[in-house]
Amino acid sequence: MFFKVASSLVFIPVYGTQLNAVFLTIFLNQVVAMKLLIVVLSIFFISSCADETAISAPDIPPKVEHTDYKKFSAPSNTPILTISGNLNQYNHQNELRLDRDQLLSFKQVTLKTTTLWTDGESTFTGPLVRDVLAAVGSKAKTISAIAINEYAVDIPVTDLEKFPVIFAIQQNGVALSIREKGPIWVMYPWDSDVELKQDKYYSRSIWQLDRIKIDD
Repeated sequence: MFFKVASSLVFIPVYGTQLNAVFLTIFLNQVVAMKLLIVVLSIFFISSCADETAISAPDIPPKVEHTDYKKFSAPSNTPILTISGNLNQYNHQNELRLDRDQLLSFKQVTLKTTTLWTDGESTFTGPLVRDVLAAVGSKAKTISAIAINEYAVDIPVTDLEKFPVIFAIQQNGVALSIREKGPIWVMYPWDSDVELKQDKYYSRSIWQLDRIKIDD
């Protein structure tokens, strides 16, 4: 009996083809087993790489809704608006005092409209009242507006949400003086909606405004 090794296959001619078939079967089983081992190792390697990628990936913070917030220091110039009540900030005892420059720091909105008190169409500019209220943390449903001459009126916040009502501080590009109903005039967009042609809205268009009280 002798053995001959050729191409990793063992032939044993002494016992004939039956014994060779047995060894061939064993060899093929080993080949299949080796292929299965390669597949398993490949899967393990891919899985390990995926785990590393998952671990090394940066954490993505959840989406957060941001709102604009202004922090007001004491005004540098003469205040033209004093806000009191339930606020999120104060710069003078229990009040928030704002000068003209601080009101100009808000986004300025322009209204072109006629009014009952002026001739022809005018261009009024100033911040939205709702923007100022949001900046001071107001959650009130009504604000009390008070003029220099102590005229006072309550303005529902629903007005400010429905219409682009502004604290007008300029008319036709010129700062409103007290003589011209300044320094602040609560201005509604009179020509934009027929609904505004009512006495209840006219009475809320307070001029020479200098104070606001906010109570929840």
